[in-house]
Amino acid sequence: MAALDLRYLFEDAEETSPDGLANYESLDFVSNGSHLYGEILWPSKAFDKPHPCVIMLHGYPGSARNDDISHALCRAGCVVLVPHHRGAWGSQGKYLVTHCVEDAYNLALYAHSDEFAEKYDVDKENIFLLGHSMGGNSALNAGKKIDWLKGIIMLAPYDPTCLLDSGKEAYLTSLLNEGKILQSDGLDSIYEDILKNRNNLEFVKAFEQVQNKNLLVFTALYDSVSINEKMVKPLWKLLEENSKSNRAANKSSAIQKLIEYPVEHGLLGRRISVIKETGSFIKACLELS
Repeated sequence: MAALDLRYLFEDAEETSPDGLANYESLDFVSNGSHLYGEILWPSKAFDKPHPCVIMLHGYPGSARNDDISHALCRAGCVVLVPHHRGAWGSQGKYLVTHCVEDAYNLALYAHSDEFAEKYDVDKENIFLLGHSMGGNSALNAGKKIDWLKGIIMLAPYDPTCLLDSGKEAYLTSLLNEGKILQSDGLDSIYEDILKNRNNLEFVKAFEQVQNKNLLVFTALYDSVSINEKMVKPLWKLLEENSKSNRAANKSSAIQKLIEYPVEHGLLGRRISVIKETGSFIKACLELS
Protein backbone atom coordinates (compact mmCIF):
# COMPACT_ATOMS: atom_id res chain seq x y z
CA MET A 1 0.00 0.00 0.00
CA ALA A 2 1.19 3.52 -0.79
CA ALA A 3 2.36 5.42 2.27
CA LEU A 4 3.79 8.78 3.32
CA ASP A 5 6.33 9.69 5.96
CA LEU A 6 5.22 13.11 7.18
CA ARG A 7 8.50 13.67 9.03
CA TYR A 8 10.04 14.58 5.72
CA LEU A 9 7.63 17.33 4.75
CA PHE A 10 10.18 19.72 6.29
CA GLU A 11 13.21 17.51 6.75
CA ASP A 12 15.64 15.90 4.33
CA ALA A 13 15.96 12.12 4.55
CA GLU A 14 19.40 10.55 4.72
CA GLU A 15 20.04 8.93 1.34
CA THR A 16 21.87 5.61 1.43
CA SER A 17 22.41 4.70 -2.21
CA PRO A 18 23.30 6.83 -5.26
CA ASP A 19 21.21 4.40 -7.31
CA GLY A 20 17.98 5.39 -5.61
CA LEU A 21 18.06 9.14 -5.16
CA ALA A 22 15.07 11.43 -5.38
CA ASN A 23 15.10 13.29 -8.66
CA TYR A 24 13.03 14.97 -11.36
CA GLU A 25 12.76 15.17 -15.13
CA SER A 26 10.88 17.20 -17.70
CA LEU A 27 7.23 16.48 -18.38
CA ASP A 28 6.17 16.42 -22.03
CA PHE A 29 2.60 15.18 -22.22
CA VAL A 30 0.20 15.50 -25.15
CA SER A 31 -3.26 16.70 -24.13
CA ASN A 32 -5.81 16.85 -26.95
CA GLY A 33 -3.05 17.30 -29.51
CA SER A 34 -0.98 19.91 -27.64
CA HIS A 35 2.26 19.30 -25.75
CA LEU A 36 2.09 20.27 -22.07
CA TYR A 37 5.45 20.93 -20.48
CA GLY A 38 6.46 20.83 -16.84
CA GLU A 39 8.23 18.43 -14.52
CA ILE A 40 7.83 15.09 -12.75
CA LEU A 41 9.34 14.65 -9.28
CA TRP A 42 9.82 11.32 -7.54
CA PRO A 43 11.03 10.30 -4.06
CA SER A 44 14.06 8.25 -3.21
CA LYS A 45 14.04 4.48 -3.09
CA ALA A 46 14.23 4.73 0.69
CA PHE A 47 10.43 4.89 0.47
CA ASP A 48 8.51 1.71 -0.05
CA LYS A 49 6.75 1.56 -3.40
CA PRO A 50 4.26 2.07 -4.93
CA HIS A 51 3.92 5.80 -4.28
CA PRO A 52 0.87 8.04 -4.20
CA CYS A 53 0.79 10.58 -7.02
CA VAL A 54 -0.25 14.24 -6.79
CA ILE A 55 -0.97 16.33 -9.89
CA MET A 56 -0.43 20.04 -9.24
CA LEU A 57 -2.73 22.36 -11.21
CA HIS A 58 -1.76 26.01 -11.45
CA GLY A 59 -4.17 28.92 -11.40
CA TYR A 60 -4.68 31.85 -13.72
CA PRO A 61 -2.46 32.77 -15.49
CA GLY A 62 0.04 30.27 -14.10
CA SER A 63 2.74 32.37 -12.45
CA ALA A 64 2.11 30.84 -8.99
CA ARG A 65 3.61 27.32 -9.12
CA ASN A 66 3.32 26.17 -5.49
CA ASP A 67 6.74 24.52 -5.62
CA ASP A 68 6.94 24.54 -1.81
CA ILE A 69 4.05 22.07 -1.71
CA SER A 70 5.39 19.97 -4.60
CA HIS A 71 8.81 19.47 -3.03
CA ALA A 72 7.42 18.82 0.45
CA LEU A 73 5.12 16.09 -0.85
CA CYS A 74 7.93 14.55 -2.88
CA ARG A 75 10.21 14.52 0.18
CA ALA A 76 7.45 12.71 2.09
CA GLY A 77 7.06 10.00 -0.55
CA CYS A 78 4.82 11.25 -3.38
CA VAL A 79 5.40 11.28 -7.11
CA VAL A 80 4.40 14.80 -8.16
CA LEU A 81 3.43 16.07 -11.62
CA VAL A 82 3.75 19.82 -12.17
CA PRO A 83 2.29 20.66 -15.61
CA HIS A 84 1.69 23.95 -17.39
CA HIS A 85 -1.71 24.05 -19.08
CA ARG A 86 -2.25 24.70 -22.77
CA GLY A 87 -1.18 28.20 -23.69
CA ALA A 88 0.63 28.80 -20.38
CA TRP A 89 4.38 29.20 -19.89
CA GLY A 90 5.55 27.54 -23.08
CA SER A 91 3.02 24.73 -23.39
CA GLN A 92 1.40 24.40 -26.80
CA GLY A 93 -2.19 25.20 -27.67
CA LYS A 94 -4.58 27.95 -26.61
CA TYR A 95 -5.53 28.78 -23.06
CA LEU A 96 -9.18 28.27 -22.12
CA VAL A 97 -10.67 27.38 -18.74
CA THR A 98 -12.28 24.28 -20.25
CA HIS A 99 -8.90 23.29 -21.71
CA CYS A 100 -7.46 23.38 -18.18
CA VAL A 101 -10.18 20.99 -17.00
CA GLU A 102 -9.51 18.70 -19.97
CA ASP A 103 -5.76 18.82 -19.30
CA ALA A 104 -6.30 17.88 -15.66
CA TYR A 105 -8.54 14.97 -16.64
CA ASN A 106 -6.07 13.74 -19.27
CA LEU A 107 -3.14 13.97 -16.86
CA ALA A 108 -5.03 11.96 -14.27
CA LEU A 109 -5.67 9.24 -16.85
CA TYR A 110 -1.97 9.31 -17.74
CA ALA A 111 -0.94 8.93 -14.08
CA HIS A 112 -3.40 6.03 -13.82
CA SER A 113 -1.97 4.23 -16.85
CA ASP A 114 0.12 1.08 -16.56
CA GLU A 115 2.93 2.81 -18.45
CA PHE A 116 3.24 5.67 -15.97
CA ALA A 117 2.66 3.52 -12.90
CA GLU A 118 5.40 1.10 -13.88
CA LYS A 119 7.91 3.78 -14.84
CA TYR A 120 7.50 5.87 -11.67
CA ASP A 121 6.35 3.18 -9.22
CA VAL A 122 2.97 4.86 -8.74
CA ASP A 123 -0.01 3.33 -6.97
CA LYS A 124 -2.76 3.72 -9.57
CA GLU A 125 -5.44 3.72 -6.87
CA ASN A 126 -3.92 6.63 -4.96
CA ILE A 127 -3.89 9.60 -7.32
CA PHE A 128 -4.82 13.12 -6.19
CA LEU A 129 -5.59 16.38 -7.98
CA LEU A 130 -4.41 19.55 -6.23
CA GLY A 131 -5.16 23.00 -7.59
CA HIS A 132 -4.79 26.61 -6.51
CA SER A 133 -7.28 29.32 -7.53
CA MET A 134 -8.46 28.54 -11.08
CA GLY A 135 -6.54 25.29 -10.60
CA GLY A 136 -9.06 24.47 -7.89
CA ASN A 137 -11.72 24.70 -10.57
CA SER A 138 -9.67 22.36 -12.75
CA ALA A 139 -9.23 19.87 -9.90
CA LEU A 140 -12.91 19.88 -8.97
CA ASN A 141 -14.39 19.71 -12.44
CA ALA A 142 -11.93 17.13 -13.73
CA GLY A 143 -11.96 15.13 -10.51
CA LYS A 144 -15.74 14.89 -10.37
CA LYS A 145 -15.63 12.74 -13.53
CA ILE A 146 -13.10 10.22 -12.20
CA ASP A 147 -14.54 7.47 -10.01
CA TRP A 148 -11.19 6.06 -8.94
CA LEU A 149 -9.56 9.37 -8.00
CA LYS A 150 -8.44 9.20 -4.38
CA GLY A 151 -8.93 12.84 -3.48
CA ILE A 152 -9.28 16.47 -4.52
CA ILE A 153 -7.39 19.30 -2.83
CA MET A 154 -8.33 22.92 -3.54
CA LEU A 155 -6.41 26.00 -2.38
CA ALA A 156 -8.37 29.27 -2.44
CA PRO A 157 -10.43 27.82 -5.32
CA TYR A 158 -11.88 30.18 -7.91
CA ASP A 159 -15.28 29.50 -9.47
CA PRO A 160 -14.99 31.19 -12.89
CA THR A 161 -18.77 31.39 -13.24
CA CYS A 162 -19.34 33.41 -10.09
CA LEU A 163 -19.05 36.93 -11.53
CA LEU A 164 -20.54 36.32 -14.97
CA ASP A 165 -23.76 38.09 -14.06
CA SER A 166 -21.83 41.29 -13.32
CA GLY A 167 -21.47 41.79 -17.09
CA LYS A 168 -18.74 41.11 -19.60
CA GLU A 169 -16.76 44.32 -19.19
CA ALA A 170 -16.68 44.10 -15.40
CA TYR A 171 -15.72 40.43 -15.53
CA LEU A 172 -12.84 41.00 -17.91
CA THR A 173 -11.58 43.96 -15.90
CA SER A 174 -11.76 42.12 -12.59
CA LEU A 175 -9.67 39.13 -13.60
CA LEU A 176 -8.83 38.35 -17.17
CA ASN A 177 -6.45 41.19 -17.97
CA GLU A 178 -3.75 39.16 -16.24
CA GLY A 179 -4.10 36.83 -19.20
CA LYS A 180 -1.92 38.95 -21.46
CA ILE A 181 0.96 36.54 -20.80
CA LEU A 182 -1.07 33.56 -22.03
CA GLN A 183 -1.28 32.20 -25.56
CA SER A 184 -4.97 32.48 -26.39
CA ASP A 185 -7.42 33.89 -28.88
CA GLY A 186 -7.92 36.84 -26.58
CA LEU A 187 -9.85 37.75 -23.47
CA ASP A 188 -13.18 37.64 -25.29
CA SER A 189 -12.53 34.02 -26.23
CA ILE A 190 -11.72 33.08 -22.62
CA TYR A 191 -14.83 34.86 -21.40
CA GLU A 192 -17.10 33.23 -23.99
CA ASP A 193 -15.71 29.80 -23.11
CA ILE A 194 -16.67 30.30 -19.46
CA LEU A 195 -20.08 31.71 -20.36
CA LYS A 196 -20.85 28.82 -22.72
CA ASN A 197 -19.81 26.18 -20.20
CA ARG A 198 -21.03 27.76 -16.97
CA ASN A 199 -23.34 24.83 -16.16
CA ASN A 200 -20.37 22.46 -16.30
CA LEU A 201 -18.07 24.72 -14.29
CA GLU A 202 -20.16 26.16 -11.44
CA PHE A 203 -18.93 24.66 -8.19
CA VAL A 204 -22.28 23.95 -6.56
CA LYS A 205 -23.40 21.89 -9.55
CA ALA A 206 -20.58 19.42 -8.91
CA PHE A 207 -22.24 18.26 -5.68
CA GLU A 208 -23.84 15.06 -6.97
CA GLN A 209 -20.54 13.85 -8.39
CA VAL A 210 -18.29 14.80 -5.46
CA GLN A 211 -20.55 14.18 -2.47
CA ASN A 212 -18.78 10.93 -1.68
CA LYS A 213 -15.26 11.96 -2.68
CA ASN A 214 -12.39 12.84 -0.37
CA LEU A 215 -12.05 16.63 -0.38
CA LEU A 216 -9.74 19.11 1.30
CA VAL A 217 -10.47 22.81 0.73
CA PHE A 218 -8.49 25.80 1.97
CA THR A 219 -10.05 29.25 1.92
CA ALA A 220 -8.62 32.67 2.83
CA LEU A 221 -10.58 35.01 5.07
CA TYR A 222 -9.26 38.15 3.38
CA ASP A 223 -9.25 36.76 -0.14
CA SER A 224 -9.63 39.55 -2.69
CA VAL A 225 -9.96 37.12 -5.62
CA SER A 226 -12.00 34.09 -4.58
CA ILE A 227 -15.30 35.11 -3.00
CA ASN A 228 -15.72 32.26 -0.56
CA GLU A 229 -19.31 33.02 0.43
CA LYS A 230 -20.38 32.74 -3.20
CA MET A 231 -17.85 30.27 -4.59
CA VAL A 232 -17.15 27.68 -1.89
CA LYS A 233 -19.86 27.92 0.77
CA PRO A 234 -22.88 26.89 -1.41
CA LEU A 235 -21.18 23.61 -2.35
CA TRP A 236 -19.83 23.06 1.16
CA LYS A 237 -23.26 23.54 2.73
CA LEU A 238 -24.61 20.71 0.60
CA LEU A 239 -21.63 18.51 1.48
CA GLU A 240 -22.14 19.14 5.19
CA GLU A 241 -25.82 18.25 4.94
CA ASN A 242 -24.95 15.07 3.06
CA SER A 243 -22.35 14.11 5.65
CA LYS A 244 -24.84 14.69 8.47
CA SER A 245 -27.40 12.46 6.71
CA ASN A 246 -24.79 9.74 6.26
CA ARG A 247 -23.89 9.83 9.93
CA ALA A 248 -27.55 9.64 10.93
CA ALA A 249 -27.97 6.58 8.72
CA ASN A 250 -24.72 5.03 9.99
CA LYS A 251 -23.26 5.22 6.50
CA SER A 252 -19.55 5.66 5.97
CA SER A 253 -18.51 9.11 4.78
CA ALA A 254 -15.62 10.39 2.75
CA ILE A 255 -12.96 12.59 4.32
CA GLN A 256 -14.10 16.16 3.71
CA LYS A 257 -12.45 19.10 5.42
CA LEU A 258 -12.74 22.88 4.98
CA ILE A 259 -10.03 25.07 6.53
CA GLU A 260 -10.03 28.87 6.56
CA TYR A 261 -6.96 30.98 7.31
CA PRO A 262 -6.80 34.74 8.04
CA VAL A 263 -4.71 35.47 4.94
CA GLU A 264 -4.98 36.59 1.31
CA HIS A 265 -5.52 34.61 -1.88
CA GLY A 266 -2.01 33.15 -2.12
CA LEU A 267 -2.26 31.74 1.43
CA LEU A 268 1.07 33.38 2.26
CA GLY A 269 1.53 33.38 5.99
CA ARG A 270 0.01 29.90 6.31
CA ARG A 271 1.96 27.94 3.72
CA ILE A 272 3.52 25.68 6.36
CA SER A 273 0.07 24.91 7.74
CA VAL A 274 -1.22 24.20 4.23
CA ILE A 275 1.58 21.69 3.66
CA LYS A 276 1.03 19.96 7.01
CA GLU A 277 -2.73 19.70 6.46
CA THR A 278 -2.25 18.49 2.88
CA GLY A 279 0.19 15.80 3.95
CA SER A 280 -2.12 14.66 6.76
CA PHE A 281 -5.10 14.56 4.40
CA ILE A 282 -3.26 12.44 1.82
CA LYS A 283 -2.01 10.09 4.53
CA ALA A 284 -5.54 9.70 5.96
CA CYS A 285 -6.92 8.95 2.49
CA LEU A 286 -4.24 6.32 1.94
CA GLU A 287 -5.17 4.64 5.20
CA LEU A 288 -8.74 4.22 3.94
CA SER A 289 -7.43 1.65 1.44
